[in-house]
Amino acid sequence: MYNVSMSKTKLKVAINLDLLKPQSNPEKLLVKIFRWLLSSGRFIFILVEAIVLIAFFTRFKLDYDLNARKETIEEQIPYIETLKPDEILIKQTQLKLATINAFKTNEPDYPQILQQIGNNTPLSVTITSLNLEKTSNKVTVRISAQAQNNNGVITFITKLKEDKHFSNATLSSAGLEEAFIKFTIEATYNIAPGGKNL
Repeated sequence: MYNVSMSKTKLKVAINLDLLKPQSNPEKLLVKIFRWLLSSGRFIFILVEAIVLIAFFTRFKLDYDLNARKETIEEQIPYIETLKPDEILIKQTQLKLATINAFKTNEPDYPQILQQIGNNTPLSVTITSLNLEKTSNKVTVRISAQAQNNNGVITFITKLKEDKHFSNATLSSAGLEEAFIKFTIEATYNIAPGGKNL
């Protein structure tokens, strides 16, 4: 038999290893927030500082650009003021042209009406007076004339009735005076909307 004796002094190394979080002591909310601020909050702080600096320098740049543009505009003011009489003249001219255009578009073509009356007047008829009166899309024509015989009067009325520009051509009065037949014809000259002749 062997007798082995071991020394009675043993080295005891004890390792306490707890792999689970303690369930009974959860971390407080303030501790969690503080840890989060220390870990992620610094990046947010750096980002906010960068945005503030960019906005600060952008403001300086925009102010500089604004002042440069103001100076450029102020340099151009004397030149623009020298053009003011020309601008007034141009505005007056445009107003006159607009007035003329409105008159031309709203008024019938009177020379054309006179041309049509002249084309329909027989050689034996002499016009003594002519009255043109515009109403909406029509021009009322009142012709006072004289003829040597009935044929001239009849021809004149017939031609006006056959002309597509005239309507309602009627003999309103007739009489004999000094070997001439004096008569009055009333007719309507049709114009298109906008003042143009048909």
